[in-house]
Amino acid sequence: MRTTGTGTTRPAGGGTGEDDGGGDGGGATAVWDLAADTRAAARARALTRRSLRRWRVTGTADIDDIVLIVDELVTNAVVHGTGPVHLALRLEATRAGVRLTGEIGDADPRAPGVPAGPPPVLDWSEDGRGLLLVASLATEFGARPAPPGKTIWFTRDLDPLDTPALTADTPAN
Repeated sequence: MRTTGTGTTRPAGGGTGEDDGGGDGGGATAVWDLAADTRAAARARALTRRSLRRWRVTGTADIDDIVLIVDELVTNAVVHGTGPVHLALRLEATRAGVRLTGEIGDADPRAPGVPAGPPPVLDWSEDGRGLLLVASLATEFGARPAPPGKTIWFTRDLDPLDTPALTADTPAN
């Protein structure tokens, strides 16, 4: 896992519509705008699972971890951000295999703090653990300004045995 933290830059990317088959390198992209309400995280989980299933990602650990990352980041955007929540997922071939990139944006420009690691004393509270989970499950993650707000991004390198070979004509649906 490599955490690049807040204030880092990652290329903005992706398609312009839900589950379009486009993207660079023969990848697949899905993009949604979600209302910033209590149902946003549940909707994001369902949309993420559906896209991963359509893209034939089969690794149970990969799917569960990606859904949890999306859930945590969308929840943070609703609780700590403003405006609608933008969710984009992109699956692409790399030299090393297959990588999923997720981006969650909102209209609040304040970037989250970098997680400091587990607390030195056992703490059963449920608050303040989201970015720690993201840091432990993502290959890398960070934040970048995206006026008027910010985008929190993550990547996850997928197990090549549990993902399809991506080619230029691999459909997203």
